[in-house]
Amino acid sequence: MTTDSKSLPAFTGFALLGSGQIAKHLQFYFNSLGLPVHIWSRNGDSRFNSFTDSSSDARLEKTVAGASHVLLAVRDEAIVELGARFLNQGKVLVHFSGALSLPYIGAAHPLMTFGPRLENLNWYKSIPFVIDEGETLQNLLPGLTNPYWAISPDLRALYHALCSLAGNASFLMWKQVGDAFESKLNLPRQLLEPFLHQVVVNATHSAGNSFTGPVARQDWGTVQTHLSSLNRNPELLQAYRDYLGLAIGSGIKVPEALL
Repeated sequence: MTTDSKSLPAFTGFALLGSGQIAKHLQFYFNSLGLPVHIWSRNGDSRFNSFTDSSSDARLEKTVAGASHVLLAVRDEAIVELGARFLNQGKVLVHFSGALSLPYIGAAHPLMTFGPRLENLNWYKSIPFVIDEGETLQNLLPGLTNPYWAISPDLRALYHALCSLAGNASFLMWKQVGDAFESKLNLPRQLLEPFLHQVVVNATHSAGNSFTGPVARQDWGTVQTHLSSLNRNPELLQAYRDYLGLAIGSGIKVPEALL
């Protein structure tokens, strides 16, 4: 969706729909900034609803009635359903899906992972948003001064796949490594924190080659001992073999006997 700022309604407030992590964090962020927001969820939980009507539809209509911007912080399949209810009502519709691209709903994906703990205001202000070409964050989310970048809508699926790999795949592997530190080595998982932090710094602040370790040095004897030590942990063993595959893609000639 591309919006012309001259045709946008005057900002009167947000209607924030959803009760998941993104909705919870956005609600806290808007409240911290003093931005007007009413909230709604299909369930009647008072934590996620500004109105107390027993009817979900009645609560929804009241939540959206005075808002100029309807924010769909819900699952992808619900975005289409809910968005269709408010078309042609003179409201700006915005979703927060990383992969979904719709011609009639603006996309503003926060490039961040959200947990159960609320953060400080500066943390929220630093979150970058990825929007569609032709849009501005001020049109989609008035009052926010976050950094933002635009991509072509046909690249959103690739963008979100990369985000999922960077976040969830790395998290699951690092969690398993932390579990092994505690269960196999009797070392606290927190011991990994400065090391993993530097890995992130190297990966995000340098376009050069910060690839280190025995594979980078082509110390294949050491690599063989790594593989042997992981025989009783098939998931981490497979992760290590996948790592060797990535090394091949980076130009390292890994011996076939190790694959």
